[in-house]
Amino acid sequence: MTVKQNLKYQLMAAASGFAFEILFTIFWGVFGHNLPPVSPNLSGPALAAYFANHHTSILFGNSMTALVAVLWIPWTAQLTVVMRRIEGPSPVLTIIQLIGGILTAWVLMFCPAIWAVAAFRPDIDPNTIRMVNDLGFILFNITYAVTSVQAIAAGLVGLADRGEHPVFPRWVSGWAIFAGFSFIPLTAMPFFKTGPLAWNGAICFWGLFGTYFIWTASMGYCMAKDASRRLRAENDTELPRPRSAAKAS
Repeated sequence: MTVKQNLKYQLMAAASGFAFEILFTIFWGVFGHNLPPVSPNLSGPALAAYFANHHTSILFGNSMTALVAVLWIPWTAQLTVVMRRIEGPSPVLTIIQLIGGILTAWVLMFCPAIWAVAAFRPDIDPNTIRMVNDLGFILFNITYAVTSVQAIAAGLVGLADRGEHPVFPRWVSGWAIFAGFSFIPLTAMPFFKTGPLAWNGAICFWGLFGTYFIWTASMGYCMAKDASRRLRAENDTELPRPRSAAKAS
């Protein structure tokens, strides 16, 4: 594979983060009826009625969400390439980030499958539907640590970049670290069925998903910009020299 081809794949991998954010919002948020999620305080019969009323949409939305969540993998791969270049021969933080990204991708694909199970048979016991829905949301949220270590490791490496063209501005790296630590309130989420710490609350939903999406978008933009700069530099090296220069040589 040529350098140009490799850089084009890197650019596509960096851009996959934007595709992930857009498609995840559409399928999980809109079709899956999770903007915001249904209240954890609903009774079994009320939740079952909600799932029955939106049966096809919830099934379709979560099925597609499980598919598009795979875009987290190429985004993580590109972040790994960039971090490895910055960190050098002993890339412990890069490895931590990679493992965190792989596990995050699994959570992003596995939990929509759980919600699809909750919607699959509208005629089953309402309390079973509620239990499966609870499983999906609690698993989705309290496994945040795998994403936290990915974000924090990426931010620390970004701050350590002393190259001629640092990939990440300091505010982007700082935000990644902040985003990683901002997920800590999710530990308390299972204790609340209402209020800001419930899974549909101001903190545990709107606030934390905001920090998450800003982190993904800002680092994705910086990685795409870096890959584009390197691709332009590679194209410049392939340009033919002027005839006058060739004769002078």
